[in-house]
Amino acid sequence: MDQSCFHLSIPAIDLALSRHWYEQVLGCRAGRCSDEALILDLGGHQLVLQRHRDELEPQQGIYPRHFGLIFQEATPWHALRARVEQAGQAFAVSPKVRFAGEVLEHQTFFLQDPSNNWLEFKHYRHSEAVLGCQEQRVVGDRDLR
Repeated sequence: MDQSCFHLSIPAIDLALSRHWYEQVLGCRAGRCSDEALILDLGGHQLVLQRHRDELEPQQGIYPRHFGLIFQEATPWHALRARVEQAGQAFAVSPKVRFAGEVLEHQTFFLQDPSNNWLEFKHYRHSEAVLGCQEQRVVGDRDLR
């Protein structure tokens, strides 16, 4: 089976500051870099930071746009949470359990990078909830809309 890698390109106001944040807070490994862009390894996926010279209007809350990683196991999720705390990074949305006791139960937290891009990191208790469970009519979190 093909293990495709996801590619995402996002704006970054300051590439050096963003590189430091992604490396130190999230543990990303930097790849190719130019004056205009930086490639990062985010959980085995290609995240490209593109220099954006204008101030970006900060999004108020997690919707409509955010991205991140879904961990298959709880241990790496907890390790990243601890890494974020040890780095002194404030959570944009503190770690919590959503949909406790339901098939959609998952642990999650949100961060904002130096350019105000929202990132979510989560682990589902039931792996089928990641892409399955079509009979469930819940997507997202009403409390965070």
